[in-house]
Amino acid sequence: MSANPRLPALSGIFRFCFVSGALGGAGGLVLGTLASHLPDAAFAVPNGRGVLHTGVEILMWHAIALCALTLGAPLLERRLVRLACLTMALGTILFCAPVTLYALFDLKIGTLSVARIAPYGGTLLIISWLLTAASGLRKASSDTL
Repeated sequence: MSANPRLPALSGIFRFCFVSGALGGAGGLVLGTLASHLPDAAFAVPNGRGVLHTGVEILMWHAIALCALTLGAPLLERRLVRLACLTMALGTILFCAPVTLYALFDLKIGTLSVARIAPYGGTLLIISWLLTAASGLRKASSDTL
């Protein structure tokens, strides 16, 4: 018997979330480069560079976390970790996209700034971390390493 048992392949939601995390990492790198190299005039709001850097930070950390969470999913309670992955992916999008659109374009929906969507994404990110913790606590003790 091998000391390194073969882990199951990623499928379905976990494959989607892993790929989303990897693409988020690539997107975060692109946005981080823009935030560092664009002239100040390219930002639509005061301190736009700082706003974009904040979005990039959240995107990069959660891209890494999403990839790690999907790879660790077999060790966690399946339903909760699945929900945590989806919530993290959605929360990342709902936080980072509005922050980016606000910093670069000051985009508005009617008279409201698109940045008003970001707190909903942030709330989903907090919930995703709580679900991740719960998935670790709920795993049956007979399945411990």
